[in-house]
Amino acid sequence: MKIFRLFLLLPVLFFSCADKYYVTEVTEIIREEVAMNTWSVYYPVSSSNWILMDVPPTWDDPNEDSKWTYFYCDFNEPLLTTWQFNNGLMNAFLATQDGQTPVLTPLPYDDFYKEPSPSSWMWTEQVTCEFSPRNVRFIVKYSDFEVGNRPKSYRFMVRYAW
Repeated sequence: MKIFRLFLLLPVLFFSCADKYYVTEVTEIIREEVAMNTWSVYYPVSSSNWILMDVPPTWDDPNEDSKWTYFYCDFNEPLLTTWQFNNGLMNAFLATQDGQTPVLTPLPYDDFYKEPSPSSWMWTEQVTCEFSPRNVRFIVKYSDFEVGNRPKSYRFMVRYAW
């Protein structure tokens, strides 16, 4: 009798769960055994090396182009091949010092400023980075160009891994 109950209970145990609780499609995971290579490159940008890029506005007031303006600095990086760009990792940092201690701040990085009274202008500065094969571009954007900002000198570090 116990065996008969077991045979009645087994189909209930196997078929009681709905399909929604199970993964119905398995994606293929390809694992390649490769050694990891890394290298780090420092990119110093002096204040005079920033290039002003004016992008014409596409909407709103056509005479108001200050919000479409940014500064950039390009570096030719021959070690950043198309293969490494497609398959590797690139991490950009703002490289600074805290006394004698090196500090790496990941990009993008935002900083906030306020002019002293009486003007009390407030703005933000965003520093970011773009990659393409054989090229690294650092970009500085300001939230308000009325204050006549120009980027200061920065030192960046990019860590590449593949």
